[in-house]
Amino acid sequence: MYFSSAFRLSNIKFYRPLSCKKKTISVLYSMMSFNRRFSNNSIHSKSSSNEPSNNNSNSVPETSNGLESFWHKPGLVSFNKRNSKLAIENSEFMKKLISGAVSERKANGDMFPRKIIKKCCELYKNLDKGDRIKFITILARDFGVLRENVINAAQHYVNLSDADAYGRATLRAEQILRHAIIPSHDVFFDRVNELPEGTKFLIDMRADLLSFMRENVHEIVLSTINENLKEKLASWLLGSIVLKQITWSSPVKVLENIKENEAVHAIKDWQDMKRRVGPGRILFAFFYGRLPYEPLVFIHVAFTKEVSDSVQAILEDPNPEASIKTPEDFKCAMFYSITSHPGLSGIELGNFLIKSVVRKLRAEFSSIETFSTLSPIPGFRRWLVTAINIEGDSILVNGEAQLIKELGTRTSPERYIELDKIDATRILYNIIKTNEWFKNEYSVQVLKPILLRLCARYILTEKRRNLAFDPVANFHIRNGACVYRLNWLGDTSEQGLEKSFGIMINYNYVLEHLENNNKQYLSDGTITIPYEDPVLIEEAKNSPNIKII
Repeated sequence: MYFSSAFRLSNIKFYRPLSCKKKTISVLYSMMSFNRRFSNNSIHSKSSSNEPSNNNSNSVPETSNGLESFWHKPGLVSFNKRNSKLAIENSEFMKKLISGAVSERKANGDMFPRKIIKKCCELYKNLDKGDRIKFITILARDFGVLRENVINAAQHYVNLSDADAYGRATLRAEQILRHAIIPSHDVFFDRVNELPEGTKFLIDMRADLLSFMRENVHEIVLSTINENLKEKLASWLLGSIVLKQITWSSPVKVLENIKENEAVHAIKDWQDMKRRVGPGRILFAFFYGRLPYEPLVFIHVAFTKEVSDSVQAILEDPNPEASIKTPEDFKCAMFYSITSHPGLSGIELGNFLIKSVVRKLRAEFSSIETFSTLSPIPGFRRWLVTAINIEGDSILVNGEAQLIKELGTRTSPERYIELDKIDATRILYNIIKTNEWFKNEYSVQVLKPILLRLCARYILTEKRRNLAFDPVANFHIRNGACVYRLNWLGDTSEQGLEKSFGIMINYNYVLEHLENNNKQYLSDGTITIPYEDPVLIEEAKNSPNIKII
């Protein structure tokens, strides 16, 4: 015998005292009776033979008395994948549902909107990726700013007398105007955030939104709701986050989250996880009080004797404590991986994390002289392929074209017979479109100076709105770091070769210069480099707004 999980004590009829056996039978009978009624009224139930046929029996029921009376129908006690799918396809129902969630509390009390908000979250979690965007789109299009209200409020404010600039009427009009320009979806976000796991829900929702926007850049309607949600999350998180060191003794749930969500250099297994928090290594994360097991952003640090030029040397070192036996041996702190929750993109948590960790390590380890990153260059290959297609051989200098043609004839003599009729960059493209070149020593030797020079151009010269084109470069330079050195074959993993031909880069964080570097970069795009890397120094001659220190 099975009973519905939606059974409630309020549906049991109580009788006068009976014997234990009779009482049990009576209660079970009442439960069975309720479940028959529940089944007949369910959203999934079929019409009985005594009722008119309903060809739309699986649709969300309509209501003539508004959402509240509709809500108490037993069939909507909870959302599952099936009825959530039905609900999202019924635009009128969704509008009623969300309207109930953002309704005025003085009209419906405190409990009603809170209950509906919970159901909205329940519905959303049961939707697939495509339908989740439908939910967000309804929020964006139907629960934005009411233009008519803004116009009326603005007109009322303009019509007030200037003589009463600080009077009660003016202040009230300003309050009404401020309220009018707040979109209804902001109220939705605020009320979701009041739930115990509401902040996590909204972070995940924004991750869904950003993923969709990357694939559908023309969906302008979503950009406003994205910015509003980003501002909301920033206001809730910034100032409330706490820096914590992660150790092997940290809660298992925290370690699992880090292991699963590491975005730069995947953590292979638990032994790898243990090594990353063991001797010679340290891991920090920002936490939000309501999400004690969810690191919002975390950073891996390796202690070394000099600025590292290979991430494999860090990741695959079987015994990192052997080279650094005492804290006095710490000369460099290498930030080799930073991961932020996808839903927090654009919120400067990573910026605060790096600077907080630099200050903390500087206070604890006086021997550390250099704070540097070992960073990927994720957009280099994509940019180079585009440059080849647009600029052709003009991107090559000083005999590079001839070297590439010779490389082509040496590696594929049957393919390049008439070299005079073939652009060198087409040969270059054919060579680098796979990672086979990496397995050929001569190819590596020829391509090294060419790719390093082009990478220096990509980092220092290529700009978007006067800022570094590469997103990782822009992140660190905007934080006030200087571009220190390019590292040939710094990441020989498949991902490293695929994205940047294995080239990695160091960005140095010097606390005393961070503020000034940041100010100059945002002012006129100035990038600071030291006299360290001859490839960068040479490219600086052709790049505007480069400061050499």
